[in-house]
Amino acid sequence: MITDTAGSKQTGGSGASCWGFNQSNIVRCGEEVYALSWRDDLSLVVFRRAGPDRWEPSPPTPPVPQNGNLLVDSRARLHLIGGANASFQVVFDPPGQVQHFVLHEQATADSRFGAAINANDQLIAAGGLERLGWYLLDAGQDCQPIAAGEVAHEAARGYHFIALAGSATHTFCSDDYFLAGDQYPNQTVTYRDAATGEMKTVETPHGIYPVLKSYYYYCPDLSHTPQDWHMQVVSDVSDTFAEGKRGTTEQQDLLVDMQGRVHLIYFENRQPSSTVWAATGQDQSASRLYHAVGEPGGPFAHFCLGNYNSGRLYQTPDGRMHYLLTRGRRGDAESLWYAAGSEDWSRISEPVQLELPSRFWHFFINTTRAGGTRAPFIDCYWTGPYQQYSNQVWYGRLDPE
Repeated sequence: MITDTAGSKQTGGSGASCWGFNQSNIVRCGEEVYALSWRDDLSLVVFRRAGPDRWEPSPPTPPVPQNGNLLVDSRARLHLIGGANASFQVVFDPPGQVQHFVLHEQATADSRFGAAINANDQLIAAGGLERLGWYLLDAGQDCQPIAAGEVAHEAARGYHFIALAGSATHTFCSDDYFLAGDQYPNQTVTYRDAATGEMKTVETPHGIYPVLKSYYYYCPDLSHTPQDWHMQVVSDVSDTFAEGKRGTTEQQDLLVDMQGRVHLIYFENRQPSSTVWAATGQDQSASRLYHAVGEPGGPFAHFCLGNYNSGRLYQTPDGRMHYLLTRGRRGDAESLWYAAGSEDWSRISEPVQLELPSRFWHFFINTTRAGGTRAPFIDCYWTGPYQQYSNQVWYGRLDPE
């Protein structure tokens, strides 16, 4: 079961403390565990687990417009990639603490960014809407720039999961554009004003977000051939779009395993919906979660995992794959399930429901693409449901045994 090993919850902010489902919000380095919270919607705070029931907060970062990514380098130093368009790089030095850090501003990528680090302490951040904007830094040398570039999109895409395996680079994203029109509905959004700190409620323009495709990007050698990017569509529900209604798809995880194979987790719900975000108007029993596996660059074999909306994939030191499967729409997930995998990717063990204190928004785990230690257990981090009590942040540790 998911335990309360860390023993507590952190509260604060207006409820967007884990915004950015593609980002690394928790990372383990040996015996140290760090978690990230955009805790007041204006600044980032890193928490270090100081013992059972005890978490030590860092000083807040300068104001930021979105969440960030935690990474760990080969010298056990914690890095935080944040700011507008991944424009600042925070290094916590010496290791094992969160009170002292240096903030660098060496490069800029783009919004909706993800980040990753490799064994050589090369650090990549990448994101964007109209383009995939990326930079590569040397995390061991004060985040000095190595390379930067961009890849144009036909239409806006975002929320990149990123893995950097040696110099081979993998990203996984989906559509992220707004289709305006008076024939479409609108919605009411509550947010914190960055200038005043006050909460504001506004009505958005009429329109929808048609998330119809997910995309895998691959560059075989970012250091030497940074323009050699290849893209392929992973999931596609565009055939469901008719008369203002459509289904939806979305990327959920990216992992490069110990054998160098690439794993992609994504979901589809092909039920037509006319709401601003399709998922809010769909029957979640129509959702299907998929696992795609292949060599770097593809092609991929696709396997259905069942009626789930999201998933995280973890490989323990013994080589086994572990699936954490979410049922219920993003922002208000109903339940979490665990299953173990095998070399036969078409089969997983019978999923077992895990005990959680409530519904939840996003669910994060420690990952090796963030430099995290590959442990025989899984460090987990999640919050309460969106716009209810998502300012409550929990930690748990899952022991697959």
